[in-house]
Amino acid sequence: MKLLLFKEVIYIKVLLKNRIFITILTTISLISISIFSFFVYKQIDSGNLKAKSNISEIKKLDKELSKDNSDVVNEDISYSIDDIYDILHRMSNTKIIAADNQVWGKIEITNDYVLSLKSFIEKFDYTDKDYLLEVLNRWENNDFSKAVEEHNYFWKKLGGTVGKAISLKE
Repeated sequence: MKLLLFKEVIYIKVLLKNRIFITILTTISLISISIFSFFVYKQIDSGNLKAKSNISEIKKLDKELSKDNSDVVNEDISYSIDDIYDILHRMSNTKIIAADNQVWGKIEITNDYVLSLKSFIEKFDYTDKDYLLEVLNRWENNDFSKAVEEHNYFWKKLGGTVGKAISLKE
């Protein structure tokens, strides 16, 4: 009888230890999932994922157009000017200080991105194509002296209400 009672006590202790272990493991998992979800949400909410996806899409479309080697651009291939503004806005965000410290999304300005955007924009008749190319030419030469006005141009085109640039980062 004592042996049976002893085995039951040991069984209960093991069961409790397992329950505590499972509870701790579940809690840690839920916290980890919550933190991961928060960061993914912030990336989606800021538009960075969409903007980076837009750059990839532009690079892909530019390669398709370059393969064609014809002077006539396929009418089926086009890209929203708002998406171009969004990319350039996020790129200019890396160089400015906003009046209210509201900077929504940043994309690093790399030569690869600049060259892809230039090549792509050259193939279409956007209304402000010359200005877009002028900006990208400056950036290609690491000239960010007009980044505040460039940022505010793209910001206005996108209907910006917060985050107006007031100065360059040092």
